[in-house]
Amino acid sequence: MAHRPYPVMIGWFRPVPEEPGMRRKAGRRVRPAAVLALAVLVLGNNARAEELHIHYPWREAVVVVPAAQGLILGRMNEKLVLDRLSRLPAGTKFPAVLYLHGCSGVAPENFDYIHLLAGEGYAVVAPDSFARPDRPETCDPKRYEGVLGAPQAEVNRMRREEIQHSLEHLLKLPWVDHRKIFLMGHSQGGGAASSYSGGGFRGVILSGSLCPSGLNAPAGTPVLAFYSEHDPWLQGRDPRSCEARAKERGLPIEFHLFPGNFHNQAKNPQARELILDFLKRHTEPSARMTGSVR
Repeated sequence: MAHRPYPVMIGWFRPVPEEPGMRRKAGRRVRPAAVLALAVLVLGNNARAEELHIHYPWREAVVVVPAAQGLILGRMNEKLVLDRLSRLPAGTKFPAVLYLHGCSGVAPENFDYIHLLAGEGYAVVAPDSFARPDRPETCDPKRYEGVLGAPQAEVNRMRREEIQHSLEHLLKLPWVDHRKIFLMGHSQGGGAASSYSGGGFRGVILSGSLCPSGLNAPAGTPVLAFYSEHDPWLQGRDPRSCEARAKERGLPIEFHLFPGNFHNQAKNPQARELILDFLKRHTEPSARMTGSVR
């Protein structure tokens, strides 16, 4: 299948550096600590502060939307992006993909997937988990390993919250076809997507994930998952872990194990074809959305 050329981008976006240590130094607009401290003081307790934090990933989400004159691309809270979106023709409805980045944030490699999806007519929204002031680091991408003692389970819980919060916002957007919303996660984002049980998605796509916290999609939800035989993050674990977890629950899954050691398959022609075919089949009018928004 010939790949479509990427349309011209409207709006602007500076990709986030790959190194976690640089995350707050370049490529991000960080909310001042003084503002957060004042908010906590006014709100009075940590629980209320955490409730406030959940809004940040959506506000700082990367949004990419097809348009007649090229892609609308930027952050969800940018005026230029909001203005462009508000001028979409009345009645415009896009199928959408809620995309979850890996443990190093909205790093450049995510944009191969994002452009693939947007180039085929899907609106893509990628919440920025690291926009949360309370978001801890959990991995060292240079070593292909987790940070010793990092609260992995807590971060997974936070990311499931971000899925639910983002889905609620997607269902309010006039340019999104609310019947055709998919969930896709790469690496740690795939782990969050696989463990999310809230429903409301037409299908789930998992890239470079071993489904470490289970595969909890509602019964009947189609799942596409793929991994590499020698992925550097594998570290002795079963590369077919997602497939095994699906079989345990009797969930339908399309699983593909690729040769080689690529963690991200966005440049793999076969993987690209699988993703687009999966989306097309489950975007057709005859497809049925399973689960419900809670």
